[in-house]
Amino acid sequence: EGTYHRSRTRIALLVLQGALSVVLLVGAGLFVRSLGNVKRMRMGYDAEPVLLVTRNMRGMDLSDSTRAQLARTLLATAQAIPGVESATWANSVPFWSTSSTNLYVAGIDSVRKLGRFTYQTATTDYFRTMGTRIVRGRGFAPEDRANAPLVGVVSESMAKVLWPGKDALGQCMRVRADTMPCTTVVGIAEDMVQGDMTSDKKYHYYLPLEQAAPSGGAFVLARMRGDPAAQQETVRKALQRVMPGQSYVTVKPFAEIVDQQRRSWQLGATMFVAFGVLALVVAAVGLYGVIGYNVTQRMHELGVRVALGAQSRDILGLVVGQGVRFAAAGAALGTVLAYAASRWIEPLLFRQSAKDPVVYALVGTILVLVALAASAAPALRASRADPNTALRSE
Repeated sequence: EGTYHRSRTRIALLVLQGALSVVLLVGAGLFVRSLGNVKRMRMGYDAEPVLLVTRNMRGMDLSDSTRAQLARTLLATAQAIPGVESATWANSVPFWSTSSTNLYVAGIDSVRKLGRFTYQTATTDYFRTMGTRIVRGRGFAPEDRANAPLVGVVSESMAKVLWPGKDALGQCMRVRADTMPCTTVVGIAEDMVQGDMTSDKKYHYYLPLEQAAPSGGAFVLARMRGDPAAQQETVRKALQRVMPGQSYVTVKPFAEIVDQQRRSWQLGATMFVAFGVLALVVAAVGLYGVIGYNVTQRMHELGVRVALGAQSRDILGLVVGQGVRFAAAGAALGTVLAYAASRWIEPLLFRQSAKDPVVYALVGTILVLVALAASAAPALRASRADPNTALRSE
């Protein structure tokens, strides 16, 4: 009776180990799929080929005209660097900084109540440099100068929310004050992920730098041919030569900033995979031990079965079937626990259901396959049970 209780306790622990493996591996599968969704998502720009250049004036007090001239010199220098495909000034960078101001549209009492509208001021090559697609209309042109009619480009989501059912091209919006001249919408750009990976509200608009901030932007963005990280020091040295006094520039791949936003899903995937695999190994070792122990205890019985005509495949099926039943019990319990925990896991995922049947089925299959592998050696030993030994002992 004592042996039976110990065996039952051992089996219960084995099933719990299997259940824990399932819970952790389901979490791993969900986070891995989330990470894949994040990486495949179109951000509204190409982060990989872009270098971000930040200038630090170290407190130098430059006049607006001097600052504007420095901006033109830096941009021209950047565009002339071998390996630079295009370059632009911009006043903000996704996930790093955002800009917003008052916006007025005829027929809308309060634009602010519809959401937060961020803007970007940039030079002519902004859309080409960032890889942001113009869906309709046009981007900025060289003729969009300070003394030219004010123009702007809006995101698709912004166009839909401000002018529902209408063509946004040619519409008037007033920036900063309702007494300002019309900024005419000349282009509609694809939505850009600006400050929150999970937000569906991507209300963003773009203004020519010369019309909105003629003294220059805050950042230079350079689209590179080849590996940007390998060229960042070349870019830094070239731009540093034209910086006045003690001022300096820093250069880093834009992809590093974007990757920081993916870190939570990367961390979740890494942690769950590591602990899931560890739990699976522990469960496999435990299953091997229990099945091996049971075979040792039952060698006499198995020998009798062979003596009575049982074939090797029957013995193999008997032992392996026991291992698979343990695994199936663990998989069932683990699936129930994972399903119950899904309400807390789902908010941490990215466009991924915490009740994904594909993940659950895959994890259950993995546990059964591991059980087959763990049961194989004890089953082979059991199939070689000697009927003569069993009969002599009888």
